[in-house]
Amino acid sequence: MKGYLFLDIDGTLVDSKVTHEISEDTLNALKQAKANGYGCFICSGRNYGGLSDYKNIGMDGYVFSDGAGIIIEGMEPLLRPIGRELIEELIHLVTVELKGEMFMSSLTDFYASEEQYRLWQEYVAKAGHLPFAEKLNMIDDWDGTDILEIDIDLPDEETEKEFVKRLNPKLSYISTTASYGRGSRSSGEVTLAGVTKGEGIRKAVEMLGGDMKNTYGFGDSMNDASMLEACAVGVCMGNGADELKALADYVTDDINACGLSNAFKKFGII
Repeated sequence: MKGYLFLDIDGTLVDSKVTHEISEDTLNALKQAKANGYGCFICSGRNYGGLSDYKNIGMDGYVFSDGAGIIIEGMEPLLRPIGRELIEELIHLVTVELKGEMFMSSLTDFYASEEQYRLWQEYVAKAGHLPFAEKLNMIDDWDGTDILEIDIDLPDEETEKEFVKRLNPKLSYISTTASYGRGSRSSGEVTLAGVTKGEGIRKAVEMLGGDMKNTYGFGDSMNDASMLEACAVGVCMGNGADELKALADYVTDDINACGLSNAFKKFGII
């Protein structure tokens, strides 16, 4: 492969606030990139089950659950789940002690605390079909299935600071409040310590026998920061968080203004 393109989904491949479909412009850019010898990979916070609508667009592999999972065709999947004891400890800390909410992702399913479950049901009702809608369960129904990544929602910034202070050092936390926060609430994502999108990309490139100097990362939110930092070229979408734009090598146009294809043209990918 001439190079490796790693692409976030929500806000990068699709405008999830409007539609969950990839535009013709973006699909054509991906096809041209592949024809020109570039490998195309999804790099998402979603779990593998949540990628089902994007498995027929010619991707060469998937880094998912913020780097906790890697699936490349013809290779053994690489998964780094959070241990059950750590999960149980986290559930108590977040939902009981800090009065927050959780949304846990296994390889294919989801487990949500009460308020998150209600919010996602409302979201699904408004959005219509979502690939993971039938995989949504209450957190009380979790049976010990391996969990790869957890979304956290906390009442406010002070509670988030307390959470970070008390988080088990075997886990890591990325605040996504700047991208996904609801009002005064704070939000973030938890994985095993050392698991990030950036580290997932490094492992994927190693599995492929490639070189990191030929990597390009495209994202829009703060959970993409490690991806942009790991790749030789890090691109933030024009609709991305200001904090991510400050870290990017290049800021392209808005997703709805041909942002991805314009970035591909900027770097000679197409």
